[in-house]
Amino acid sequence: MSKQQRWNKIIELCKLQNNINVSELVISLGVSEATIRRDLSQMEELNMINRFYGGAKLNQLQYDEPPMLIKTSTNSNEKKQIARLAANMIKDNQMIYIDAGSTTYEMLNYITAKNITVTTIGVPHMNKLVQMKINTIVLGGNLHWQTEAITGNQALKQLEDLYFDVAFIGVNGIHEQVGLTTSNEQEASVKRMAIEHAHISYALADSSKFNILNAAKFSNLNQVTIISDAIEDFDLNKIKYLLTTSIK
Repeated sequence: MSKQQRWNKIIELCKLQNNINVSELVISLGVSEATIRRDLSQMEELNMINRFYGGAKLNQLQYDEPPMLIKTSTNSNEKKQIARLAANMIKDNQMIYIDAGSTTYEMLNYITAKNITVTTIGVPHMNKLVQMKINTIVLGGNLHWQTEAITGNQALKQLEDLYFDVAFIGVNGIHEQVGLTTSNEQEASVKRMAIEHAHISYALADSSKFNILNAAKFSNLNQVTIISDAIEDFDLNKIKYLLTTSIK
């Protein structure tokens, strides 16, 4: 079991039990106590968990994922500007991947390119694309109700045969030391493959997503260009980015 897999499992167990002790983790993960203590120490440094004597619990601020309905109304003005800039990146005749998420959904309102094909896992996105009469490929799989996204092995299997000119990816957290993360491992797997299969990938993230870390990593910083309204307290030398202030 890799470190990433152990960390995902630790987060999972903390969510199920509120908190968990070291001896339980040793049994569940089948590794030494020293390995568990080292994992917990590193996870605490990254603000993923809070440690207490003999165990750990989640840093809840990092992992509460609001439903899509709530996310849509959060930072709405910033998201509209990000969405508008993202849509400007689409050219005529391109093959596009558009991820699930409130900001990627918003960008559909600004698409003007002609003769494009969009692949998506976002359930609300599908309805909107039908209304817009845009040629659409819908991936099948398991519905993650909170984010209204289709994930799982079936979606990944379909993605294996698809390649994109441009991919637009939703993100929950961007961390200087780790990269881009989300709260759900199945969604992370889809995001990861979409990025690998795209010539260019953009991550859409309002300023609140920086210096936040979730359990499931899907991309290194250098694999995407980040589109944001503002980037504060972050080493800009580590990322490629576009800001909405560039919109005339």
